[in-house]
Amino acid sequence: MRFFRDFRQLTILSSLVRSDFQRRYLGTYFGVFWAFAAPLATIGVLLFVFDIGFRSGPVNGVRFDLWLITGLIVWFYISDGIISGSNSVIEYSFLVKKIQFATELLPVVKVCSSLYVHVVSLVLLFGLYIYVGHYPTIFWMQIPYYLFALIMFVLAISMISTVIQVFFRDFQGVITILMQIGLWGTPVLWDAKILPERFAPLVYLNPVGYIVQGYRDSLLFNTWFFEKPNQTIYFWSVTMVLLGIGFFLFRRTKRDFADVL
Repeated sequence: MRFFRDFRQLTILSSLVRSDFQRRYLGTYFGVFWAFAAPLATIGVLLFVFDIGFRSGPVNGVRFDLWLITGLIVWFYISDGIISGSNSVIEYSFLVKKIQFATELLPVVKVCSSLYVHVVSLVLLFGLYIYVGHYPTIFWMQIPYYLFALIMFVLAISMISTVIQVFFRDFQGVITILMQIGLWGTPVLWDAKILPERFAPLVYLNPVGYIVQGYRDSLLFNTWFFEKPNQTIYFWSVTMVLLGIGFFLFRRTKRDFADVL
């Protein structure tokens, strides 16, 4: 019975992910174009400001535009996944009242729905790399590892934030502000090496920096993740703790969701 119940939950999850993506993007006149319009506009503006305005040169020997776009693609998924995931229970409040439905799946729906755009963005990024003559290497094979790490981290944050959002509706605005701060506080638009040595540990305390640098290490700098054992252990320790907190909060509060929605 447990197998069939779990299989049914997976079927529901898959159906919700597809319908969520279709509702977000395919129900408009220009469809999925809107999923890429804002990111492309942001990339274009930032490239103009940094590459032409500030005349930013190569970063550690690699093209600045490739370095910047790689980090931005990671951040776009983090921002979209967390912002949409934090509102998942409220958006699917009609399912919360169904006793047989596992509400813990709702943040997963949003995180997976946002994944479609991220994967397509990665494919386009690979095409850009090849177009400019930066061809695949064996280090590209670790992208699935960093993608999995990215999904787990976004899911962990989303599970915590969605519980808070249910009981504190203004938290959505807080998340939006935190995403703006996070963009500038993470080495996405700037190289961590420009910081004085005494501030370097602060960068490594940010788990997002591990993922952003991981994508760049794989695609640009030919570095294996196991060459950074301390950072890897730290990232997964933080992520697993956050994920555990998220599941704990869900189990303790999900019975009260229907009363406040």
